[in-house]
Amino acid sequence: MAVITISKEFGTEGEKVASLVAEKLGYEYIGKNLVADIAKELHISESEAETFHKTSQSRILRFVDRYTCSIVQKVVDREHGCLDDKNYYEVTKKLVENVYEAGNVIILGWGSQCLLKEKPDTLHVRLIKDNELKIKKLMQAENLNHKAAKAFIDREEGDLKAYIKQYFNEDWNAAHLYDLVIDMGKISVEKAVDMICDNVKHKTE
Repeated sequence: MAVITISKEFGTEGEKVASLVAEKLGYEYIGKNLVADIAKELHISESEAETFHKTSQSRILRFVDRYTCSIVQKVVDREHGCLDDKNYYEVTKKLVENVYEAGNVIILGWGSQCLLKEKPDTLHVRLIKDNELKIKKLMQAENLNHKAAKAFIDREEGDLKAYIKQYFNEDWNAAHLYDLVIDMGKISVEKAVDMICDNVKHKTE
């Protein structure tokens, strides 16, 4: 198996699932650390790239045109002006494809289920959870009311859906993008890890 891609809804513990699968299979986990490579490609510092990542509320890419350039300029090399989303996308695309060629990796997010959907030796995983369960957990964790928690989740997931639609003309939730869909509201992280590893084993037999 060359690559496992994991796409996650909000509150599905995707980072934990990805890291545990990587540990169990001996694969490399490519998630947030890919920011450092993007920073090098864009000639910005790793700390600035991290800031961009945080400004994006932990999403890989933002539609920068929704914000003023002054926000983006906090994280870009001043010599390169305003970082546009197309530039960030192109760098990400190249890096994800390079990671695929390296093999034996797990990619969490980054639109990898679309970037690599035609590639052989891939397992595309989707982590989902009932919306009310996600809202309830966020309400408890952040002391929010139902309306505020729902709005936060809708905003988080809405931008991801928009990104997949804009660059790949795909529905983020489309079943054909995934080989395995796991409901994290019904099973534990450990069980999800076992399911993914079992699917990898079956694909490689």
